[in-house]
Amino acid sequence: RIKKKKSPALVYQDFATSDQVIRDLFTPQIEQLLVDDKSLYKRISSYIKDVSPEQLNKLKLLRSKTPIFNQNNIEDQIEKSLKRKVWMKSGAHLVLEHTEAMVVIDVNSGRYIGKKDHESNSLKINLEAAREVAAQLRLRDIGGLIVIDFIDLQDSENRKKVYNELRSHLMKDKAKVSLVEFSDFGLLEMTRQRVGLSLLHTVSVECPTCNGLGRIDSFETTLTSLDNWLKRFRVKAKDRRLRITLNPEMADYIYATKPKAISGFMWDNWMLIEIQKDSLLLPHEFRIYSKKRQEDVTDEV
Repeated sequence: RIKKKKSPALVYQDFATSDQVIRDLFTPQIEQLLVDDKSLYKRISSYIKDVSPEQLNKLKLLRSKTPIFNQNNIEDQIEKSLKRKVWMKSGAHLVLEHTEAMVVIDVNSGRYIGKKDHESNSLKINLEAAREVAAQLRLRDIGGLIVIDFIDLQDSENRKKVYNELRSHLMKDKAKVSLVEFSDFGLLEMTRQRVGLSLLHTVSVECPTCNGLGRIDSFETTLTSLDNWLKRFRVKAKDRRLRITLNPEMADYIYATKPKAISGFMWDNWMLIEIQKDSLLLPHEFRIYSKKRQEDVTDEV
């Protein structure tokens, strides 16, 4: 096809999401496949007839007024699979952190109150966490390098139990998984085959406010940045009458906790400064205008 087509041209197109699900997950072990859209039902039916006709009787068209995701509690599961913190039945929880290089999963005792000694309680939480980790990896379709920080266990036999528990549940995974035993620091490393984008990256985009960091500058840091900007501007430009626009929360912070900051800026830089609130700005943003030139000068320094 590449040789015959003239660029630009489509040389390959992957299956639609529904077709991918059927192809990858509709195994003989599946008892029933429910669809609530008539056109989708016809397309899936046609696909199954071609590739696995003996399973066609498992396909059912729902005619309920209740959305299928609500009816089967799937919406709640999707919402749970996108959260950073995952609570377990015992009251303990997992915290999943996505970085450029890996996914880090931290096991925390949380609200769990055990009746036994620390080692026994930690073992119980870790075993539950091992099962939940395996489930979350599949549910979120997380691939690549994964590091799991279980609660510390002193007994090597207990660490082995946790390792075996995780390993046994990972064996149910269709993706290729490689798992190594606990390191000297009590961390367990593994890799999971990366087939495509994880659920998180499929249904979300990077936060434009924090650029994916998950944090923004504090009010104090923003105030310092503003001070540094004024010092650089004083050296470079001759404008001495400025209007500074701030997020209302940032402006209120200055008035409430740093009432002398603006007058200090004016004395230090020999400038006349006016503060204006702008709700369109983020808490860590500011824009500065020259009153003489009647233009935004923020990017000049």
